[in-house]
Amino acid sequence: MDLSRKKFAVLDLTHGGIPIAKKLAAAGNKVIGIDVYGTVDPGLLLELEEKHGIRCSKTPLPASGFDLLVAPVHLDSAYPMLEEARAEEIRVLSHHEIVGKILKDDSRLSGIKTVEVTGVKAKTSTSSLLADMLSRRFEVALHTSRGLEYWKGGISSLISSGLSITPGSVLVAVEKVFDAGLRPDFFIFEISIGGTGTAAFGVLTTLSPDYRIANNTALASEAKLQLVRNAKPGSTLLINAGAENALKAAKKSQAKVLTFKDPFNAKLFETADQVADFALETGYNITAPAVPSGLLTSSGLSASSVSPQLSEVPASQTSSGSVLHFMQKGAEIFSASLLPGYNISAYMTAFIAASAAALELKVEREAVVTVLEEFRGLSGRMQEREINGIALIDNSNSGMDILSAEKALEYALLKKKDEKKGSIILVLGEEASQVCEGLPPRSVQGFVEKFGTKCRQIILVGERMKTIATANISYADSLPEGLSKASKLAGGDDIILSSVKCFR
Repeated sequence: MDLSRKKFAVLDLTHGGIPIAKKLAAAGNKVIGIDVYGTVDPGLLLELEEKHGIRCSKTPLPASGFDLLVAPVHLDSAYPMLEEARAEEIRVLSHHEIVGKILKDDSRLSGIKTVEVTGVKAKTSTSSLLADMLSRRFEVALHTSRGLEYWKGGISSLISSGLSITPGSVLVAVEKVFDAGLRPDFFIFEISIGGTGTAAFGVLTTLSPDYRIANNTALASEAKLQLVRNAKPGSTLLINAGAENALKAAKKSQAKVLTFKDPFNAKLFETADQVADFALETGYNITAPAVPSGLLTSSGLSASSVSPQLSEVPASQTSSGSVLHFMQKGAEIFSASLLPGYNISAYMTAFIAASAAALELKVEREAVVTVLEEFRGLSGRMQEREINGIALIDNSNSGMDILSAEKALEYALLKKKDEKKGSIILVLGEEASQVCEGLPPRSVQGFVEKFGTKCRQIILVGERMKTIATANISYADSLPEGLSKASKLAGGDDIILSSVKCFR
């Protein structure tokens, strides 16, 4: 598709539309930016017009005045310009699609392989583990919600922070890498709600738990299938075997399709009509009495043929001494012993997806094992550390949702019981409601009503949480303020659990 001498309307400048508009304008198109939510600073809008020739509007314009509309998949389908475009049969491209077309025209990317990772859960941890694994043989530029990093020889350096994982931010990440004088062998992009269609390798981590987007008119899972439907011929797709809709869509793809068995969706997978290419089994290296066969580990997998049952092991030890057995088509091809200091159950999807992708991308098994055995968890993703000498379970990140908060509390309660800890002080909420659609106050209200008595104190973060009130609740404006309050309230034997939706 020729991306020049056309008239584009780029909708939603808040969520990645600005870099898309700039690229289209630089390619010789007439571009109008539509500030759908009216949230962009007027000074920035003026700069777009004066410096880039991009006129902007805070109100809808007639769609008939444009050759193409560009809109994010999460925009309400009832937005006037989209309604008119459907009625007038004016083509609408998603942000993902237009970014893919822009990337295909970028000659600087010739010879560089790209990996795109999308899904509901485990995107950041899968991308980060894969970058480490690939870096043992290649140079890797990694863009995730944690920032833009450059990996070489198992060591990362930060290029930039503060970018979102909208498709438009991929364009910014590419520019920043090349501006830094770097030329990686791989780009890895964590992308929200889909793929651009340019990846040599695409990873779909999960499609559940599903949620509604576009003002409740569409499902996120359907939008994420762009990764599959837009996959270029000859590329490879690694798909969670529990994502049935993705597997159905993949049957029409000209990409090579591989599957992995997600430990968190083991029961769901049992109904599938195929055997997964990759799977994990977990064990524990201790001397313990035998347990009956068929019992389940804490990750939902049978461990009777490998080791004593994980659920019989104290929660405080579920990482120390744990062993992963990596299976390919039912045969073990390697095992890895894990370090303590984080909750391994929170990383099982990432372990299997990253390892499978790395092996397919020609990383030696020894390097994969090394990364798994050196891994200590990612900040904000069920990592255990201390704050002012008090135990902290850090579960604050951009992908945190109420289900993640429940799992984190369950883990904290097990840790409290097994290590004879005192009470739990929970920091819960959001730093910005725009982070992946925020943490709905109604969900937090339900959480507090159901689990509030299990915590000595709950510190709710964010303006929207101030409508929630019970006996043991206080409030904070930010995650640092919430942690500060928690550390002042906590005693030496207490546990602080941090579950705040935020950019980190």
